[in-house]
Amino acid sequence: MTEKTVNTRAKLFGTGFLLCIAVGVTIFCGYQTYQAIQTFQKNHNLAVSGDVRTIRSWMTIPFIARVYHVPETYLYGALHINNAPSTRRDSLNTLAIHYNRPVNALIAQVQQVILAYRKQHPYHSSTLALRDRSPPTSRRMAE
Repeated sequence: MTEKTVNTRAKLFGTGFLLCIAVGVTIFCGYQTYQAIQTFQKNHNLAVSGDVRTIRSWMTIPFIARVYHVPETYLYGALHINNAPSTRRDSLNTLAIHYNRPVNALIAQVQQVILAYRKQHPYHSSTLALRDRSPPTSRRMAE
């Protein structure tokens, strides 16, 4: 065999090897993307249904109040957090640091407060959840 044939075979082998690696990486990344989309959809559906397990440390009290249909003043009072304009933009993580609490304990407390509010106001929270899920046209008809 000549040197030219060996060189061509080496190039062909190298190109084939790199192509296999590229296909493998593409399949891996595609699978990871698919899993991320599945996780996002699951968490989104839980959040829309008002599941308190979706509360995260990046959320603020006003955001939580709006998403979970609990008055801000109720949350601030039950959590013993000052309802000052300076704390309105603070995430739960920042509030936990400021009030010397573990962030996971604060999240668990927020979850308990929301569930307690729902027990005290079952009619109010169920009508809000139903109203938010209805299409805009049926909402107008009902009002």
